[in-house]
Amino acid sequence: MADAGIRRCWRRGGVPAVIRDSGGHGGGVCPLPLPCALRDRAAAAGAGGGGAGRIGGRDAARVATTGGGARPGRQCDGCVHRPTVAHRFPARHRTRAPVPRGSTTRRTGDIIERLTTTLGHRTLLVNPPLVGGIAFTRQGRCQEREEVLGTTKPPYTLALLAALLRQRGHEVRLVDLTASRQGVDTLITRLDAEGFAPTLILFPSTTPTLAADVAAMAALKARYGAPLFCFGPHASTMPAESMARAAVVDGMFVGEPEDAAVELAALSSLNEIGNVASLTYRRGGEVIPHRAHGSFTGFLEAPIPAWDLLDVSPYTLPLEGRSYVIVETSRGCPYTCDFCVAPIHQGHKFRERSAAAIVDEMAHVVRHQGVRFFYLWGDTVTLNVKSFSAICEEIISRRLDVQWFGNARADNLQDPVFVDRLKRSGCWMLALGIETESDTTRKDMMKRLESEKIRLALVNMRASGVKSFGFFILGYPGEDAQALDRTIEYAIELDPDFANFYPAVPYPGTELYNKAKRDGLLVSEDWTKMEYSYYLLKGNGLDEQVVMDAINRAKRRFFLRPRYLVRHAGDVFKLAVTKFPVAWQIGSRMLFGRRVVDARP
Repeated sequence: MADAGIRRCWRRGGVPAVIRDSGGHGGGVCPLPLPCALRDRAAAAGAGGGGAGRIGGRDAARVATTGGGARPGRQCDGCVHRPTVAHRFPARHRTRAPVPRGSTTRRTGDIIERLTTTLGHRTLLVNPPLVGGIAFTRQGRCQEREEVLGTTKPPYTLALLAALLRQRGHEVRLVDLTASRQGVDTLITRLDAEGFAPTLILFPSTTPTLAADVAAMAALKARYGAPLFCFGPHASTMPAESMARAAVVDGMFVGEPEDAAVELAALSSLNEIGNVASLTYRRGGEVIPHRAHGSFTGFLEAPIPAWDLLDVSPYTLPLEGRSYVIVETSRGCPYTCDFCVAPIHQGHKFRERSAAAIVDEMAHVVRHQGVRFFYLWGDTVTLNVKSFSAICEEIISRRLDVQWFGNARADNLQDPVFVDRLKRSGCWMLALGIETESDTTRKDMMKRLESEKIRLALVNMRASGVKSFGFFILGYPGEDAQALDRTIEYAIELDPDFANFYPAVPYPGTELYNKAKRDGLLVSEDWTKMEYSYYLLKGNGLDEQVVMDAINRAKRRFFLRPRYLVRHAGDVFKLAVTKFPVAWQIGSRMLFGRRVVDARP
């Protein structure tokens, strides 16, 4: 056949897909959903009679998600699928016999009717607005104020959910109200102008922002009557308690939300919500607990996140001024640090994507978003040195002109050859959780890391030109004021390129939280203060005043050293120019002890 037709995609869980029978995909199936433009064309063809179900090749090539044909093993221009998944044509992905011409329109109509009667027919994915004028990150385990790292991270999980839902034929809107500095009223005006009335609303939240986020999202539910669902580490940790405090929310995803969100969107009504095992949900005023912890079974073959639905220009680092996006390399952390919420959300099992898939995604973003700066996202991206070396070699062999940064463990950076390979692949900076001066305290934290390995990692990074960012925790249970001073001296001695100092935060669900409650060390369970601007523990003469004063003192002593200022004069200037409001918040607190502003709705 000279033109394109509509066939059923027999790929597991698939929906009808556009294919090109000659010169295109070589007769294989691209498992993309039936796009809106094509649905309209199919409906018009069916209503008009002649040529029922036949759509010319030019129209097929014009649809938004498939910019044209491609040879097998290559990626279509604009295609959201990776070639390793969509275009290498294993036998189970190939089409069966063509659908008879006379029945194509009828079957297409059946599919369209099924999609338009699902709960997720029109899904709104929204990152909530500022909280009392303060920007927070709500991505994965991260739930800090913008001033902590000088950036609010791109909403990767929302963008991935958008791609997954769009892949299945749902109409999707993705909005980041924090990045755009807009409120819900502005969003409602925009949606009304577009004629988009959501049938399902999904949003991320965190421990300190839950109350404010729910209050903001309630306005959307009141306007459109759409059910409201929340995800994130706090929802995974305390779903029932959170539902009790958030009467407007219909359910919370426990664990990774991707599979559950796809299942939820495919339901005909909320009456079927019990079929989604990793949801804690509300029915008739009663909160029904989840039956399983969510895990994204398709992680290794996930589509490229729908960054095309967002303006990525606001996502910048303070010292670079360049936009960046997240590329996820792995999930799960086998370590048991007792202050970390990551395993609660994504588990301990380490899962890593292939080097080809990761670099394919980076190349796609370079080509379509014009972004060459990446946050390689994972709890510890360098955990498997062998597989991460393969990622670096893939970037190098393709001569992909990119830079990237990420989180690492010092004990993965003992080999100077490996660290040099990181640099050659575009590594700009690695963040290290150093935490404290004391090996004993690190053991109490269940952080298995020795001081000599930290020192060697920093030596190797300096030699290769990879910038280092050290994270330090002050006020861990068992420490006293002298221990805080020793950690400050240790940070100055190690002399990483950048450093930040945090109070120990007992996030609900962590072993630190359980320990603090058990030992009577927790002075407040105010969720809005469970973030790095407050200290909620006591003991050994430590309280909020002592610990927060020590943090400001640590920043003064670390950043105002003459040697440091000379070495980083350019960085200080960049920070003042690119992120002046953030620099002012940090500087005024560090220099003058200005009180933190409470983040209240």
